[in-house]
Amino acid sequence: MSPLGIFKQISAAALDSPLVSSLIAALDRHSENRMTELGMIAQAFEFARLNGVRGDYFEFGLWQGRTFRYAHRMKRRYGLTKMTLWGFDSFQGLPETSEKKDNIWTKGQYANSEEQLRRTLTRDGFRESDFELVSGFYCDSLNDELHRRMAGRIAAVVYVDCDLYESTRDALRFVERYLTNGSIVCFDDFYCFKASPDHGEQRALREFVETAPSLSFLPYYNYGTAGASFIVRRQLQKTSSPG
Repeated sequence: MSPLGIFKQISAAALDSPLVSSLIAALDRHSENRMTELGMIAQAFEFARLNGVRGDYFEFGLWQGRTFRYAHRMKRRYGLTKMTLWGFDSFQGLPETSEKKDNIWTKGQYANSEEQLRRTLTRDGFRESDFELVSGFYCDSLNDELHRRMAGRIAAVVYVDCDLYESTRDALRFVERYLTNGSIVCFDDFYCFKASPDHGEQRALREFVETAPSLSFLPYYNYGTAGASFIVRRQLQKTSSPG
């Protein structure tokens, strides 16, 4: 076989390689100007810096810590030494959900132990002072004791990667008191359940807004395959003047 023929065979085999295919797909997404999860987090941190929104980073749903590590990268980029990265996860995978129609997840999916995640974060340069992990299903772990522990905190960026309605509902109820004007809230799975407004993260946000009239969520960026982000505005409650 000629050298050209050998080269063509090697090239064809390389194109069939999963690694090469992944690299090509990544380059395609970049050239198509898609905003990835990293791009979204970078945008949110830049927005906070530009607008002087001082606060912490909250992430609900960690799995192997990919987006949590993106946030750490932004924390270092902008020298946010006082920012704490708060990570909330059951470390047992997803809970059961009442929503069966168009659900693509299973109970226990994305399980990853807290010990394993801590090893990953340490390997990637996290210091103990950089972050706090809160373990447990949200219906149990997001409680008054945790509120007392977090008293005085403000959320500059919130990343909700809960997948399911119930988990997102609990996360939003918990985070309400930490939201301020200019907080960015990202929902990683906003357009799952075939983008139904009556399921998943969309349903949770709609119901939350109905019960929190002092808060409004202004659409910001869509990102990834199913993600959406919002800028929070908090209306100050008027105090009645003495008559």
